[in-house]
Amino acid sequence: MNKYNIDINAVLIKPIYIGLLINALIPVSIVGIAYFLEQSGGITSSMSPENLELIFYIFIGLGVADGGLAIFMKQKLFFSPLIKSKESFVEDFMRGFFAKSIVCYAIIAAIAIYGMVMYFLGGTFNQLLFLVLMSFIAFQIIRPRAKFAEKVLAAQERFVEQGQFLSTEK
Repeated sequence: MNKYNIDINAVLIKPIYIGLLINALIPVSIVGIAYFLEQSGGITSSMSPENLELIFYIFIGLGVADGGLAIFMKQKLFFSPLIKSKESFVEDFMRGFFAKSIVCYAIIAAIAIYGMVMYFLGGTFNQLLFLVLMSFIAFQIIRPRAKFAEKVLAAQERFVEQGQFLSTEK
C-alpha cells in the first residue's frame, strides 16, 4: 500500500469510464450515423478521388501524430506535480489524475473525428472505420493501468517529499 492509503482501483475507475465514453461511445455513434447515411445512399462528393485519397493519408498521418502526442503528453502531464498541498494529497491526486486523463483522451478522440470529417467530405465508410479503429487502438495504448497509476502515485509522493507542489499561479 502507498503512504496515503489511496486505492488505485478507485483512482482508475472514473477516468476509465469517461475514457470509454469519449473514445468508444462517441466513435461508435459516429459509425452508426455514417452507417445510416450509407444505407440511405451515402454522401456524394464534389472532390476528385485523388484528392480524397490524399486527404485520407493526411488524416492517417495526423492520427499517428496524435497518438504519439498523447503518449508524450501522458508521460509529461502525469509525471509533473499534481498536488497543491500535503493536506489535500488524496483529493488533488484523484482530481489531477482524472483531469490529465481527459486531456489524453481528447487527443485520441480527434482521430475518430478525422474519420467523420473524411466521410462527410466524400470518403468511404471503410475509411471512416479505419480511422475509428485507429482511435480504439490508440485508446488501448494510452488508457491508464494499475501499474502506471502506482508509478504516478509514487512520483507524486516524491514531489511532495521534495516540497514540489502544483503551482496555482497564472
